[in-house]
Amino acid sequence: MNATNMGVINFSLIMIGFWIYGPVMLIGLQALDLVPKKAAGTAAGLTGLFGYFFGSFSANAMIGAAVDAFGWNFGFQLILGASVLATILFGITWNLRGQTVLHDAK
Repeated sequence: MNATNMGVINFSLIMIGFWIYGPVMLIGLQALDLVPKKAAGTAAGLTGLFGYFFGSFSANAMIGAAVDAFGWNFGFQLILGASVLATILFGITWNLRGQTVLHDAK
C-alpha cells in the first residue's frame, strides 16, 4: 500500500513527531523538577544517557525477542503495560519538587 495524498503524509509525520517529542520532553522536565538546581545538568545528562541506552538499545532487543517468542499481540501488550507503569510512576511524583531550599534545624 502506498500513500499518495501529500496532505495525509504530512499530517501523519506531524502526528508522529508530536506523539514522540511530547513524552520525551515530559521525561526531561520531570527529572529537572525532582532535583535541586545544582544537579539540573547532571539530571538532564543522566536522563538522556539512560533514555537512549535503554530506550534505543535494550528496548529494541527486548521487544524483538518478545515478539519473536510470543507474537505481536504480546509485544503490544508489553508496550501497553510499560506505558501504564510509566504513567503510575509519573503520577506518584507529580507534586514532588526538588527545587525547594532545605533549612538546617538548629
